[in-house]
Amino acid sequence: MSMFDRPRNHEPIPWRHGTISTPLYTAATVYASGLTMDLATHGQGLPLGLMGLGSIAGIATAAASRWFRTRHQTRPARLFHAAFTATWTTATYAWLTWAAYGSPWTMASGATIALATAAITPGYAIDRYLRNEIIAAQWAEEAKQDQPIDGIGWTNLFEQVGARGVKVKDTCNTRGGYALELELTSTPYKQLLTLLPMIETRKGDLRTGALDLRPGDSGLASDAVLYVSTRDVLAEAVDLPADSHPLTITEPLTLGVLESGEPFEIKFRQNSVFIAGKKGSGKSVLLHCIISLITRCTDAVIWMIDMAEGNTAKRWLRPWAEQQKDQHGRLIDRPILDWVATSVEEAVRLLKASVAVADGRARRMPGGKIRPTATTPALVVITDENPELMSRVPEAIQEKIRGIKKGRKAAVDYVDAAQRGTGPNTGGGEVMSQYDTVIGGRFPKRQEGQFVFPDYYQRVDLSKLPGNGAFYVLDEQRSKTGMGPERFKGFFVYDDDEHPDGTDARVIEEKSAERWDIRPDLDKQSQADAEPFGYSTRWNTDRIEWLLDALGMPTPTGGPATATTRATNQPNRPTPSPSAATGTITPLPSIDSYLERAKQHNTQPKQQPEADLDPAALERLFAEAENLTRQAAVNLNKPTKKDRRHPRRDEVTTWVKDAGDTGITIADIRARLEALYPGEQAPSDTAMQNWFATHPNITKPGRGTYVWADTPTQ
Repeated sequence: MSMFDRPRNHEPIPWRHGTISTPLYTAATVYASGLTMDLATHGQGLPLGLMGLGSIAGIATAAASRWFRTRHQTRPARLFHAAFTATWTTATYAWLTWAAYGSPWTMASGATIALATAAITPGYAIDRYLRNEIIAAQWAEEAKQDQPIDGIGWTNLFEQVGARGVKVKDTCNTRGGYALELELTSTPYKQLLTLLPMIETRKGDLRTGALDLRPGDSGLASDAVLYVSTRDVLAEAVDLPADSHPLTITEPLTLGVLESGEPFEIKFRQNSVFIAGKKGSGKSVLLHCIISLITRCTDAVIWMIDMAEGNTAKRWLRPWAEQQKDQHGRLIDRPILDWVATSVEEAVRLLKASVAVADGRARRMPGGKIRPTATTPALVVITDENPELMSRVPEAIQEKIRGIKKGRKAAVDYVDAAQRGTGPNTGGGEVMSQYDTVIGGRFPKRQEGQFVFPDYYQRVDLSKLPGNGAFYVLDEQRSKTGMGPERFKGFFVYDDDEHPDGTDARVIEEKSAERWDIRPDLDKQSQADAEPFGYSTRWNTDRIEWLLDALGMPTPTGGPATATTRATNQPNRPTPSPSAATGTITPLPSIDSYLERAKQHNTQPKQQPEADLDPAALERLFAEAENLTRQAAVNLNKPTKKDRRHPRRDEVTTWVKDAGDTGITIADIRARLEALYPGEQAPSDTAMQNWFATHPNITKPGRGTYVWADTPTQ
């Protein structure tokens, strides 16, 4: 049903403050109360003592309440309000007491209340006069909310800006303003879209960006809806609700408020999400909101890759790592996030495990797709600072592509966050094309929109977003209907350790402690699928040193069987070697290692007959070593790709040396190359990173900055 078909509730300006109507309404209410009391007590009335105590309490409460509610007025006015309230409440209770011992059904009873009403009405007129400004403000607010929309005026406005044949068929109020249902007979949709800035200017009482044109629900080219925002939703701060009751991943979760004032809901099941936004746009806070919602789901588990040194994840893990207790006094004995990776090696390991889980579930499925439950929960892989992997780890790109493609039906989905929407930040076009939902935050330049929303570059200006949690969102539904990206304001959650006043502000830790026991465990079969990649030892102290260091906690000694491994309810198994865990290929040993192994074999004591040296085995060993030697000789004479040096490699290396202790970044080098050699194909960022990584005198002490060291580091 269209919003224009919903029942309207246009309430006129209320009459409840009328000088005559209000006393009459009050008197009728009091008389009805007396009749009800008489019927309830069968004409016997209530005990006099009870009536007296109730009357005194009611009079005192009403007078005191009126005194405090009028605190913004002058003292004489407040005294009058309190005295008038005490007077009419006294008359009311006196009549009720009298009627209780007599009968409210007599003419005398009715005449008494009528005379009292007539006597008190002048007092109410004075009372109302003293509150004129307050009442006028209330009426103005109500009138503003229910103000009729001038459809004819809008039609004339369209004509004035050159949009001919645009008619307003219907109007409707929204939470953020109102909407106009349009019929386009001459001016096409795209042309009207380009005229919106002129319409905003000509209208005079609208802010920039207040108009949002969308295709109509019918799908016809002649139908459109113009949303007019009179409430600046994007500038408001909307706090994350304090709810902690369980949710389900199969239903949409509310992440904020659309510019129309409606809740912004997003479904994380069968939905891979990409979030792009420059530093300070609210991207990290949005990730915290996503985590806060998914951790309330009884059918979802979170694995997280946090390449920002674990800055996002550690806040959620802190209650468990410090062995805190929740609000019910229970020990928090497991982490709220099921697996966290902060290094490249661990991230690749995690991504491989997620693909293995998807493969295993697909293999076990009878057909169709998995519906997440508490026993077979959905797996959501969240990555913060995605470019740290996608720009320089080909293995991670490969696993991400496989995971996004395979995980949809197996209840394995991905949420990735990056500072830009370009290829090196996303893993390339093949990865970007697999995202179902794209969210874009504020950027300093409009051109960034072509990377985040390439098909809507003319409609979307990310540089005009106010930042601080304001985003555009484009999902499959908005793409199919032609709506295009829509603006929303994400919920705000305070993610700093301290308030500006210096007080403690562990809001995220509190939320983690509230819901740590809601999320389920990964099903046993999926655990077995992930085990070859070190799933059972993911919380061993040697793999979470980053967390212990961040929290200032000593590293436990005495073996790997620590509280961190016990919390997983898994047997303590040895940590797999990096090659076994990540699937990387171990380099072949050199010929010297073969000779050394043979020498050690000959000198070892023979404790058992089986340990005797087998001549045939030794002959095979040396034959293999000889083949490796021949191959190495061939390779020495064979030109490799690395030997074809880039003509600017030496020059770029010299720039690093000349930069001194301050160092130089890849971005600075690229800008200098473009300025000195315009039109020349500059080396890629990955190529320059590889040059510096293999140079013995170049170090990288900070993120992205390369410094020359006179003493070789390799």
